[in-house]
Amino acid sequence: MKDTEKLNGRPQHPQAVIGTEFDFGGVKERVVTRDDFSLDRARQVLKDETIAVIGYGVQGPAQSLNLRENGINVIVGQRKGPSYDKAIADGWIPGKTLFSIEEAAQRGTQVQFLLSDAGQKELWPTITERLKADKTLYFSHGFSITYRDQTGVIPSNDVDTILVAPKGSGRSVRELFQQKRGINSSYAVLHPTERARDRALATGMAIGSGFLFPTTFEQEVFSDLTGERGVLMGAPYGLWQAAYNILRSHGLTPKAAIAHTVEISTQTISRIIGEKGVDGLIQDLPTDLLPHFSTSFAFAYEAANPVFEDLYTKVATGVETQRTLEANSKPDYRDKLNDELKAIAQSELGKAGTEVREMRTQKPVVPARIQNQLDAIMAGSLAGLFHSQYELFRRKGHKPSEAFNETSEEATQSLYPLIHRQGIDWMYANCSTTAQRGALDWNGAFRDALQPWLLKLYSGEAIIMTYQSVLDNIRTSEMWKAGARVRSLRPENQRIS
Repeated sequence: MKDTEKLNGRPQHPQAVIGTEFDFGGVKERVVTRDDFSLDRARQVLKDETIAVIGYGVQGPAQSLNLRENGINVIVGQRKGPSYDKAIADGWIPGKTLFSIEEAAQRGTQVQFLLSDAGQKELWPTITERLKADKTLYFSHGFSITYRDQTGVIPSNDVDTILVAPKGSGRSVRELFQQKRGINSSYAVLHPTERARDRALATGMAIGSGFLFPTTFEQEVFSDLTGERGVLMGAPYGLWQAAYNILRSHGLTPKAAIAHTVEISTQTISRIIGEKGVDGLIQDLPTDLLPHFSTSFAFAYEAANPVFEDLYTKVATGVETQRTLEANSKPDYRDKLNDELKAIAQSELGKAGTEVREMRTQKPVVPARIQNQLDAIMAGSLAGLFHSQYELFRRKGHKPSEAFNETSEEATQSLYPLIHRQGIDWMYANCSTTAQRGALDWNGAFRDALQPWLLKLYSGEAIIMTYQSVLDNIRTSEMWKAGARVRSLRPENQRIS
């Protein structure tokens, strides 16, 4: 066999093309659907496997339960403590399907490494010595592989190393599966062989994915870390803090200020964008609100651009990840985190949010459409952030599907609905340690960038009369053409069972 037919010492064979080609705003991409790779085929690929889910924290419960309910042989590896007790409550049996991390990794033919990023760095020596040839090492995040110089996670060449990254929180992965809707995911294979690819696709379908989008470990982690600190968690909280403080200074009550910031964003604006896109949102705006929407869009877009550039650079160069690993590895990290989350919950904004959520049981708190100037400003500002992040990803070489999934899709279909139901502090508490640390540290940068413009917008000092060009750019942008395609590929359009 010629040397060119080998990769890292492993024989390579031509791989059958798999997937269906779709157009994303003028860019063709191949996406794996359930017609391309059925759940029955996934079961066949995994029929002799023992999947060991290591870590029962954020993604572990959802993925392991979904796999179990799809008939896959699954065991869980978890240290004793609250997560271990949760696993027992979920029906995992000690000594039968629930083991120590060491024993589960030894027993598993596919080891799903779903610990926190800092936890993966710490436990890698334990895992790697149990990875025999031809086993599969599975990640749901590209962090440890991409930043291997920081984590030390360097798998052997004879281990199939794969990634399936759901575009949402573990809670969303489980809830959407139970609704028979599933979730979109990206997938990657470190050393591309057909066997490794099939294992990735099979596992992706078995955890409840409806559609699988190809990516790389590096592209996944760059977009994921930027998105978490950006429009998914960090940027909107910065926007809401700035807007809330200004509205309070203008005499609005805490409940009214929450209604025109967090509540209108997570209930009305997010829902409309999720259903129709921003291009659809502006079609429904009253004519007299278009200038306010367009002005806030333009200012938010311009203000956020340098923050996103700085953020992405720090992610891509490893500066952000090194800082996060160091913070998350400190012995008192959990205590300090709890103090930060408690401060959010007990802030005036946090308390007002709790009160407003309780009021919803009696009647709607905000209208179903944008009907006033304050809400038009918030809609434009949020849309400007979306466009800024999407266009950043495209400039950095990410495909339209990945740029959109990590921006509008994950925000409107997973995270904003969870903030709406449970609050910002709950969302931060129930995501990965890497995500929560990043969102907590970066929301202030977005707040400080947006606040001067918001002050002018809410005071009526800034308005652009030539707003039609802004609206035209939104209507014709690649982003929302790609978004229409992504919406058509939501799992509810291809039921997972």
